[in-house]
Amino acid sequence: MILCVGMMVCDTLLSPVPIDIFQRDSADISVPCNCCGGDALGTAIGLARLGRDVSVIGRISDDINGNFILRECCRYGVDTTAAVFDREYSTACSYALIDEQGERHYLSDRRIFDRLCGSDVPDWAIEKAEIIYFGSAMAMRAMDSGGIADMFRRAHQHGKMTAMDAAVTQPDRVADWMEYLAPAFEETDIFFPSMEEAKVLTGETEPEKIMEYFRKFHMKIFGIKLGAKGCFATDFERSVYIACPEKIKVADTSGAGDSFMAGLLCGISCGWDAFTSAEFAVCAASKKVGVVGGTSGIPGFEEVYDFFKSRKR
Repeated sequence: MILCVGMMVCDTLLSPVPIDIFQRDSADISVPCNCCGGDALGTAIGLARLGRDVSVIGRISDDINGNFILRECCRYGVDTTAAVFDREYSTACSYALIDEQGERHYLSDRRIFDRLCGSDVPDWAIEKAEIIYFGSAMAMRAMDSGGIADMFRRAHQHGKMTAMDAAVTQPDRVADWMEYLAPAFEETDIFFPSMEEAKVLTGETEPEKIMEYFRKFHMKIFGIKLGAKGCFATDFERSVYIACPEKIKVADTSGAGDSFMAGLLCGISCGWDAFTSAEFAVCAASKKVGVVGGTSGIPGFEEVYDFFKSRKR
């Protein structure tokens, strides 16, 4: 079992939205598309599609968006037993206005993010899992200020592996993120931010220099997602760059990072090493970007594994 903790969002995709919509009274669009978003939820659904047993914890409300999320989790087989229902704030939602060129412009209500705290994650949920994943460092106030460290510390006490990603939503809120998140990093076994997030954390743009910032935390695996260039991965003894497959059709890059993390955690849970898991993750993300929608294009295990094996020939 893999436990995913963090953002749970209902996304509504609206397209095509004319760039001059505010100069018009109305415009015709295609049928709106609802899908699940947020790193914890997206990664959880990705893991379920890859055949892993997975549960998710985040804050939602008993509203139309929260109920949509619960139905989708049920459809994909994601355990929501420990999800927390907030009585004050609405379920996080985003409206993606997609223009004629395919560019997205988001309207979001994510006030509920700052409500999630370490005590929302019970010990029994940690005990059931082998890997505890938090996908929202730098985006959830209570978790950043001690909640992640507390959750991961309890995970280590139970002999579990910890993994983390980041999500820069308010990068200027903390002057020194490395110092601020140090207690969480001390309890993190795997950390795999994007280059944008790594740059905010360290001020560096070269993966090897960024790696040195994290060496003191004694992580088992560190990496950086490099978008269309693939990823950088290290166990602090060996470092590799893993390129994306060539000639990949790109229809929608939303959710690519979540699909990557799902692939990575899937590989780790299968007992693969850091580099094999990272290459499998690149294949999972490459398959996902060919379909529109944050979770609708997440592939199944056999599809990704066949693609992964074809790169070895």
